[in-house]
Amino acid sequence: MGKQTAIYARDTTSTGSADDQREQALDYATEVLDADPANIVVLSDTTTEARAEPSSDDRRLFDLAAKGAIERVIVHDASRIAKNMRDLHERVTRLVENGVAVHVIEAGLRIGESGTDGGPDDRTLLRALGIAAELEGSVGSERTKEGIAAAKAAGKHVGRPPFGFDSDGAGGLVPNEDFGTALTVIEEIEAGESKRSTARRADITRATVQNVVDRKEFYLAHATPDG
Repeated sequence: MGKQTAIYARDTTSTGSADDQREQALDYATEVLDADPANIVVLSDTTTEARAEPSSDDRRLFDLAAKGAIERVIVHDASRIAKNMRDLHERVTRLVENGVAVHVIEAGLRIGESGTDGGPDDRTLLRALGIAAELEGSVGSERTKEGIAAAKAAGKHVGRPPFGFDSDGAGGLVPNEDFGTALTVIEEIEAGESKRSTARRADITRATVQNVVDRKEFYLAHATPDG
């Protein structure tokens, strides 16, 4: 028996059950690739984070590839084996480097299959996946920056709340039990106390003392008239 054809399926609400994916992949393997049914290994998982589990079939798939036991893997769609374009590029590259062809039925994608013609070569396809992965990362980064800028423009706090505050869950800040300590820190520093001694009395770090002092106006703006 030569190398096997692997079919990998995973349950999902968007592309149907693993059973449906297996049936489509089996039809593709036998009718399109003329694979011998006796030489097909079917792998499947039911959890979306299966790859993190040592006993998962996702792990087994890549172990079989590393051992040279399979010649190709067939999946219904790319999201079965990857979380995003960067992940897809990395995982497909790993498989191809191990001599395993990758077939993605829904996308009509074939990479690494010997005897195929009429389309882009494997290096071109892998390069295209790499470019798409870089573009996805760049767009995601820009969207994150734009989202942060928009939140700040709307007067919402972005990031970890400063000492003495908690998030109100809507982008705002509300004083917590440490707020009084922050005001005391400001008073002591303005009175000439050192950051070291102030930090020791308040049981906080000198870095926190400095952060409070740097934001003095912000803290005072939130202080009540009798606070």
